[in-house]
Amino acid sequence: MASEKKLTLKESAREIFADKGYKATSISEIAKQARMAVGSFYKYYESKEDIFLDVYIDENNIIRQTVIDNIDWDRDMVELISQIFGWSRSLISSNKILLEWYNSDISEKLHNYYSSEKGINSNLFHLFLVDKFTNRMLSEGYSQEKIQEVLQVYQLFYYMDTHITEADLPNASKTIESLATYFVKGLFK
Repeated sequence: MASEKKLTLKESAREIFADKGYKATSISEIAKQARMAVGSFYKYYESKEDIFLDVYIDENNIIRQTVIDNIDWDRDMVELISQIFGWSRSLISSNKILLEWYNSDISEKLHNYYSSEKGINSNLFHLFLVDKFTNRMLSEGYSQEKIQEVLQVYQLFYYMDTHITEADLPNASKTIESLATYFVKGLFK
């Protein structure tokens, strides 16, 4: 029963966040939509930030699974990088919840989660990419040493994605994409 109520809260929050965005959403609206008292909200979540993080993680996993399902992973690596960024940009740009990644009201919590050990180890897309690229390099005959070097560079890309915002560096995501593309061109060409 308790997990059903938490799920109802999260579904209500997702609908409101998707419609109004993070800043314009209140805990009282979420509770009202879930047909609960505001006090009941606090049995399941400590704050609006916590429920938003829970919603964001689910939303991000859904979008990333769409990317995984729609990319031809056997393509040329440069084209593959272009596809990953292209699909991600397309799906995120039309998703009000995921666009909050750049909102200073909540971005610190999101970035802190995804850069934490828990966030890294539960980031299904990140784990998929590490596995996919490791297997690809193994099949192409790269040594374990070279694979580890490449994965270190990938970790740097992950770090940049979770620590550099558009406020820090205008067009940060496009710059990371360019850097990844040139790195892959040098590695696989």
